[in-house]
Amino acid sequence: MNSKLNQLLNLCLQKNIPFASYRLPGEKNTRTWVQLSGKFNFYENIFEVKDKTGFIYAPFHRETNFPIVFFEPELIFENDEFDKNLIEDISEKPSLYPKYDFEIPDEIGKLEYLEQAKTYIGSFDRDFQKAILSRVRLENKPKGFDSGNFFMDLIKAYPGAYCHLINIPGTGTWVGATPETLLRLDKDTAQSISLAGTMKSPEKGQSVTWKKKELEEQQIVTRYIESIFEKLNIREYVKEETKNLIAGNAVHLATKFSFNKSYIENKLGDFLGDLHPTPAVCGLPKDKALDLILKTEKHNREFYSGFLGTLNLNGQTDLFVNLRCMKILPDKLALYVGGGLTKDSDPEKEWEETELKAGTLLKLIR
Repeated sequence: MNSKLNQLLNLCLQKNIPFASYRLPGEKNTRTWVQLSGKFNFYENIFEVKDKTGFIYAPFHRETNFPIVFFEPELIFENDEFDKNLIEDISEKPSLYPKYDFEIPDEIGKLEYLEQAKTYIGSFDRDFQKAILSRVRLENKPKGFDSGNFFMDLIKAYPGAYCHLINIPGTGTWVGATPETLLRLDKDTAQSISLAGTMKSPEKGQSVTWKKKELEEQQIVTRYIESIFEKLNIREYVKEETKNLIAGNAVHLATKFSFNKSYIENKLGDFLGDLHPTPAVCGLPKDKALDLILKTEKHNREFYSGFLGTLNLNGQTDLFVNLRCMKILPDKLALYVGGGLTKDSDPEKEWEETELKAGTLLKLIR
């Protein structure tokens, strides 16, 4: 299965055909959308697509100057269950789009990151509790790097993550394995997760001891989600006990929420518009945190810490926050990592956290 699908994905990259391939957390099957016509659309906000069926790739914020990318269904299949002539047919096609030039995002070193972290920490007060500082780590692209094979390795390495590989002509090729659910809807139920706080995964048999900073960081996100419930009059919901969520070499604090889907039946745009970006990827208050991020970070986050997934597909919506991701460039691999800072943050430890998160993808690059 892997070799045949891998061959198709790499061929689509070679021909610059738009596609998205993904594997849901805890599932075995990989689903792939191929836009053989080359068609995909750009939208300004979630309200324009909330009632459509498709695959969505949304940026961190519209102020990044990147729009929502949307694939409407064309060819969708599971694993390698596609027509045996498809690879031959695509091979004979000319490229759908030209090869585009992409700017290499700005990378900052440790000293500059530590100065940025100190600026963040000095900005916090009683009315400004948290903001996320991210950075880009650039790696030389190994000779013969195989994007399709990297995606297959990612799926094997992180069975509990949402893994994806997507090609958007003119915007780039992205790959990632995120542990964070934004919103999942089935026939009756809606689910979301408050996820924050990061530590190195414990050795077998060892426990995790969370410190005040991580506990408070996660509570900020939890309280924020509950405030959205109150705003949208979601009165009855289940809030599960906060648990450890292991994501590769890192462990996070996670609180799962579920409620009846009917509460947001006609409010999906409002719910997502309020929810994203959450304090887990932006900060609180959102406007102050966003302003600090845009003033401080030298790189454009683009789709890092945005969200992605399927919308209204067969009665289900599966959306995830775009974490642990990288952009595949002609000669470089740009890894995007970040962490939440509060008044109790230690800049050195925050740097170490970003290094830990970068290891999720770094260990599979070969």
